Amino acid sequence: MSKQSPNPAIKPDLGLYQTKYLLRNVLRNIPGVGQLSPNLLSIAALGPGMLAAVFLFEGYWLGAILSILGRMVINTLDGLVAEEFNKKSQIGGYLNRLPGEFTDILIVLSLYPHASMHWVLALIILTGWVQIFGLLGLAAGGSSQSVGPCGQTDRLAILLIGALLALFKVDVWPTLVPLMCAGCTLTIGLRIFRSIREIHGLDQAKPETIKQDAVIE
Repeated sequence: MSKQSPNPAIKPDLGLYQTKYLLRNVLRNIPGVGQLSPNLLSIAALGPGMLAAVFLFEGYWLGAILSILGRMVINTLDGLVAEEFNKKSQIGGYLNRLPGEFTDILIVLSLYPHASMHWVLALIILTGWVQIFGLLGLAAGGSSQSVGPCGQTDRLAILLIGALLALFKVDVWPTLVPLMCAGCTLTIGLRIFRSIREIHGLDQAKPETIKQDAVIE
């Protein structure tokens, strides 16, 4: 009998977030991976994140590619260790997001020399809103939302492709930054829609739950 994968079933969705489970299948085989600290991994993600911002700003595309890949690997490894080796904690949930939120702003800002400042500022604002509306459902008892073509993982993948094209002398950023703004706008709309639908479903379930409790009593 084949061993069941510890990964949850991956549902088709608009966005690359679920592809982290494919990378986990590779990282899980690293010797001693279970001995790592997810909190230290979260903090370590600051390094490649900040390097990616510096390399993008300077137009050192190969360095940017390697740094973005490094951050993606560390972020995935962080979640793998925390979830599959029972190392979750309250502070870990906070530290898991902190480096990403901080370096996301720096990475987008680093595109200023390569695209219109107006589009770069718009992308900074929209990137923040993507994260806010991804988490806003938690305030009403719902879940976080990762749907959309410009979530955190998607943006890193898009920047990776942009840096790769720029490495081959393609002037991609004046077009790619506005496209990312459009993708973020769509992502925000999808996350708001998903959250409202989920929370509305929770509201509708409450009377039925109360009715069932009354019958039991």
